[in-house]
Amino acid sequence: MHYSNLSLCLPLLNATTTQAVSLDPATKDDDAPIVPKDFVGFGIENAFLNNYANDFSNNLIASIADRMGAPPVLRVGGTSGDKFSYDPSQTENRICLERNGSDCPNGSDAYYSLGPSFFEGFQSFQSAKINIQAPLNSTVNLTMTLAYVTQAWENVGAERVDAIALGNEPEWYDATAEKYVDDALQIQAAIIDALNLTGDARKIFEASNTASENAGTGNKWKLSDALSAGMNNNGLLKNTAEHYYQVKPPQTWNDATMQARMLNHYTITNRLANYSESIQASKAMGLPYYIDEDAAVLGGAPPQFQSGFGYALWAVDFNLLCMTRGVARVNNLAGRPSASRQFWVPDDSAVDTNTGPQVRAPFPAAAYVADFIGAEGDTAVQEIDLGEDRPYLSAYSAYDNASGALLRLALVNLRLYNGTLGGERGSEDFNVTLPAGVTSVTVRRLHADLGAAAQGFDYAGPTHNVSWAGEQWSYSVDLGKGHYTTGSPVMETINVDDGVATVNVLNSEAVIVYIDGM
Repeated sequence: MHYSNLSLCLPLLNATTTQAVSLDPATKDDDAPIVPKDFVGFGIENAFLNNYANDFSNNLIASIADRMGAPPVLRVGGTSGDKFSYDPSQTENRICLERNGSDCPNGSDAYYSLGPSFFEGFQSFQSAKINIQAPLNSTVNLTMTLAYVTQAWENVGAERVDAIALGNEPEWYDATAEKYVDDALQIQAAIIDALNLTGDARKIFEASNTASENAGTGNKWKLSDALSAGMNNNGLLKNTAEHYYQVKPPQTWNDATMQARMLNHYTITNRLANYSESIQASKAMGLPYYIDEDAAVLGGAPPQFQSGFGYALWAVDFNLLCMTRGVARVNNLAGRPSASRQFWVPDDSAVDTNTGPQVRAPFPAAAYVADFIGAEGDTAVQEIDLGEDRPYLSAYSAYDNASGALLRLALVNLRLYNGTLGGERGSEDFNVTLPAGVTSVTVRRLHADLGAAAQGFDYAGPTHNVSWAGEQWSYSVDLGKGHYTTGSPVMETINVDDGVATVNVLNSEAVIVYIDGM
């Protein structure tokens, strides 16, 4: 589905619409995709592996893993991974090199020298599997690639390696898809030999990881070009991947921009449509397709855009929409300590520019998405069409794939409410027609009293709290383990009247409706 861009001109409204939204989600479509149990993932920038390898990050990842049916995957990848050198005599785990225009110590153009202790960071994150990035650049350096991959592999442990990615955003340094394929196949063969991989164990490679700016634009070569150029002719790819950022600067960073560009289901849908060619090209080869790196904004925005509750709501709608479009995983950005656009800041190493350690407001979105998928059985999902006059609302249904039974509904209200400005907080009623025999439903809420303006407890204090079903995460309170302020999950029961349950969703809020007895 593609929506008219007229939605960008619609006004900000805090009021409830005059007519309730009617939904009848009882029937599962035959082609509703089954969502992998490891759909929810995270991504951190390679160079900062050891900043994240601490109890705080481990607790956050484990809190999501505990509600999933398979271990989440942590992508250790990014721009820095193609700019490494290695010094076996170096005692420091990482040194930023003041050369080649290097943007030290935290910039995306920085070059780093690694020592052997760097790779000990891979021993962390025991509740997750790891995606290792094999260094690649315009000139292949097999010595560096193999030094990195073999030591990462040894420290992760073969059973915890999810995939080996062949470079990061290679269209920036390989001018053609053919050049990338030649280089990627060269390091692929060397890695197989160095790790003594045989048989199906060789099918562990991830291709492309092309940049968000190039998806669907034709500005540079794209994923489908690499596949056409023979990237998987040997059948050794495990999956493909690309990157996604919703809003790119420059922008006027205000509520109107957030509503039009970020908290808008139509703009999210239209942007994701640029990826359909890549998804279909991967599917045609039987390869899962991942969004390996994503965020609501690319950079340069104030905190309320980069790490506020508006980002959490965007992440919910984006992750749910991706499921319905056949994306097999979304790695939500943890990034680097100096970056604001992330789910948590692991330490205080970039305190001059980005305070930490902190859980940021988007993090509970990961728990919401994991709970919507569920840990048991095969879950099929589909989007519920609300028509072309509701740009700030979305709805999704989850089914038991075997029986077709309706299990859960996700109802998302993206209409912006900024609680720092005061005023009445509007809401939307959803009238949900339910299967015969259902007498009640249970509702859990992703909520912040300040709406899209909330920044989270660690960053801005208790008035900025964000919670999922009453659960909050904080460095200062629980070291990322999560806690219920009331001692138990917060939920409400809504009775079904004449086959219909009416669920009210506040502006800037998302809920999951659990079908009782199903």
